[in-house]
Amino acid sequence: MPITGTYGQAQHGESPTDGRALRRSSRGSFTRGSLEDLLSLDPEAHQSSMWLGTEDGCIHVYQSSDNIRNRKNSMKMQHSAAVMCILYLDNQVFVSLANGELVVYQREAGRFWDPQNSKSLSLGSPGSPIAKMVAVAGKLWCGCQNRVIVLNPATLAQEHTLQVGQDGGRGVTCMVGAGTGVWVALQGSAQVRLYHSTSYEQLAEADITPPVHKMLAGSDAIIRQHKAACLRITALLACKDLLWIGTSAGVVLTLSVSPKAAPTLVGLSQGHTGHVRFLTAIELPDGFDVLFPLPRDTGRWPGDTFPRAVPPVDNQEEP
Repeated sequence: MPITGTYGQAQHGESPTDGRALRRSSRGSFTRGSLEDLLSLDPEAHQSSMWLGTEDGCIHVYQSSDNIRNRKNSMKMQHSAAVMCILYLDNQVFVSLANGELVVYQREAGRFWDPQNSKSLSLGSPGSPIAKMVAVAGKLWCGCQNRVIVLNPATLAQEHTLQVGQDGGRGVTCMVGAGTGVWVALQGSAQVRLYHSTSYEQLAEADITPPVHKMLAGSDAIIRQHKAACLRITALLACKDLLWIGTSAGVVLTLSVSPKAAPTLVGLSQGHTGHVRFLTAIELPDGFDVLFPLPRDTGRWPGDTFPRAVPPVDNQEEP
């Protein structure tokens, strides 16, 4: 998980000193300022960092400029349970553990993260840990079983708790913020619900079953029946006024979250044989174009439900 640094490096075209003191860290980066300030600052604190959590409860912290293959981590913290989620908000790092704890790491201005300066909250239990966290409207939304706990990141006080659905056996697995709303999906569910970010009122609910069945209409009957029997939402992404929904059937749907557009679920022609495990967005610079190789055959690859945009490597012909 990347975390933005607090202090920037020298701007292009500026003198490396400009009449002020210059301090170089052991990693080769420079920090400028008064001598008094530099003596009080941690030379690594201005750099961005990446936090990596493991199933054995360990968190490794690397500087963003490090090569993790040959550079030892800057910091390592061991916990008593597996790391579920890591989220950065308001100069704090929130870590949810499989035992139901929420650990909060803090730092002072100009200082690197202090592993001793942490707080722990018990919001869940080993049977219902915090499986998903998202920052919405300056608050921290924590999905714990079929409940969402809203925390104030400054005081760490619980401001609200809302229940998602009536089935306590289904926990929150997907949650994303989009504008003034938050979309939430439960484990093994084909429904996605929209809640207001401040009033916490449920605004809408959408069922992915009809559009997925429509997309699978041209598939073999056995494949269609299998995918329909265990249909569920597996991934959510909010990007560019669209909610992207990944499903266990391999179908990807979009739903407009713009107030000017009709909320209609639309299936994409590209899909996958297996589950859609995650969705991510990449912002490209202006004028940058990505050219994807097109399949030489317009037919479907063996085992695929949909035509691929890029053929498998094993099926590509030698140039």
